Amino acid sequence: MTRVSDQDGDEQLWAAHEDDDYVELPPERGALPKLALAVVLVLTVVAVVGFGVRRWYQQQVDPSGAPGAAVAVDIPRGTTITGAGGLLADKGVISNPTVFRFWVRGKDVSVQAGHYRFRRRSSFEEVLAALQKGPAPPPVTRITVPEGLTLREIGARLAEEGRFDRAAVDAALADPALRSRYQPAGQASLEGLLFPATYEVPRRQSAAELAARMVREMEAVALRAGIDSGVQAGADGAPSLSPYQVLIVASLIQEESGNPAEAPKIARVIYNRLDQGIPLGIDATSRYLAEQTGADVDFESESPYNTRRQAGLPPTPIAAPGAEAIEAALHPADGPWIYYVLEAEGRHFFTASEQEFIAKKRECEQKGLGCG
Repeated sequence: MTRVSDQDGDEQLWAAHEDDDYVELPPERGALPKLALAVVLVLTVVAVVGFGVRRWYQQQVDPSGAPGAAVAVDIPRGTTITGAGGLLADKGVISNPTVFRFWVRGKDVSVQAGHYRFRRRSSFEEVLAALQKGPAPPPVTRITVPEGLTLREIGARLAEEGRFDRAAVDAALADPALRSRYQPAGQASLEGLLFPATYEVPRRQSAAELAARMVREMEAVALRAGIDSGVQAGADGAPSLSPYQVLIVASLIQEESGNPAEAPKIARVIYNRLDQGIPLGIDATSRYLAEQTGADVDFESESPYNTRRQAGLPPTPIAAPGAEAIEAALHPADGPWIYYVLEAEGRHFFTASEQEFIAKKRECEQKGLGCG
């Protein structure tokens, strides 16, 4: 038997004791939760940023709240859909032209040049619908030219009610290139050759273009009335009259008649006097001359516009006649009348008797109707 010394036994016991106290730990696992947390944080940030970007993008495409005020946008010829985005952004219709170009990419959209109306802060869908619909009709200015105005008064009206410079209007009305088919060769003035009416004038129409429209409209109205044949000698108890002379008669009727119903009677008085060689005695012709020259009314003048002294028609119309005055000049009433005088506001008394005329004129003066 082998003996073990006490010293050796102590060493073996110590070694056994050491083996009993040592515990082998598993590898450290703290790095895995940290990595997972970092991934979660990154994904959260990406999601938040993505949500914010998406929300921002959606706000550009379709702003929240109601659209703003109406705004006009002119899109020039040749503008592309992306170019239109810049114009719309400048006007506040959309907020971001870059996003608009991205959003509209791939859509089949052609842009027509013209005048559009949008609302500020519109959605891209609303903008696209408006572009696909096309431009609005051009805005117009309504200009009313009453019957009975002289050429000078028409010029003032066009400058006053329209957006034209007075110098441009005067130049248009004096342009020798603008002529009426009824204007005699030697007659430079367009007096009585512009039709009085209400005109809708597009924004881009010039004064010259409007003047031409008015001349063409007078031609159309007179043509429909049958003015091209004029008045044949003896047909209406009057000398032969050219279409231009019919317009002169119509201008006299326009100035003299108190209401449309009596216009054919005024025409008959004029034709009866022309037929008998009696001066027309229409004071409006002398007032017209005074207006044109800036002088006082002179009923003793030797001017052909002084129809108290000179027989026959004045050289030009004295105002712009309307359709009813033109119709009356072409279709006078039947009657022997030589005289007419106001018997009430807007109503004349007609007679073939000089004595009746004198008596009625005295009554007119007493009533203060302006028969002096």
